[in-house]
Amino acid sequence: MYISNSYSRTGHTTPSSCLRIEVHSWLQLTPGNSVVLLTSDRRNPRIAGRVDQVSVDGHYLWLIQDSGAGRRLFHRPEGYTTFLDSEV
Repeated sequence: MYISNSYSRTGHTTPSSCLRIEVHSWLQLTPGNSVVLLTSDRRNPRIAGRVDQVSVDGHYLWLIQDSGAGRRLFHRPEGYTTFLDSEV
């Protein structure tokens, strides 16, 4: 699946430089992977960063968030849709 999160000055979407692949299990991720988490939270629907650590059972993900937002723990059953960035 390809998603773009960048917008031109005219308000139209433009292709991003990354192909984002949906990840169905956090066990597929390794430290250093660049990911985007999508949530239903209207205040912060998109969280991007680098994987720091994944729990052995794949239910927890430590993410070093982009833009200096710090390290944050996420719980998979809370319903995050996860995309892995793959440079093209």
